[in-house]
Amino acid sequence: MQDLKITIIQADLHWEDIGANLAMFEEKIWQIGESTDVIVLPEMFTTGFSMKAPKLAEYMNMRTFKWMEADGDQTGH
Repeated sequence: MQDLKITIIQADLHWEDIGANLAMFEEKIWQIGESTDVIVLPEMFTTGFSMKAPKLAEYMNMRTFKWMEADGDQTGH
């Protein structure tokens, strides 16, 4: 059985700024520098724990989902 490598990323979030948060986490993921099987990000990592869910909510398979899918493909992590 192979060991499971988990990377946890914690960061100060940009309040209600999805684009800035995605860019910041993309940079942090690129800086991991070693192979990892799972990357764990904070809950509500795109919005900064905003209570404005209707304003910031996304449909499935939209911006954040596509970002997560593409980032995993590009980094090889």
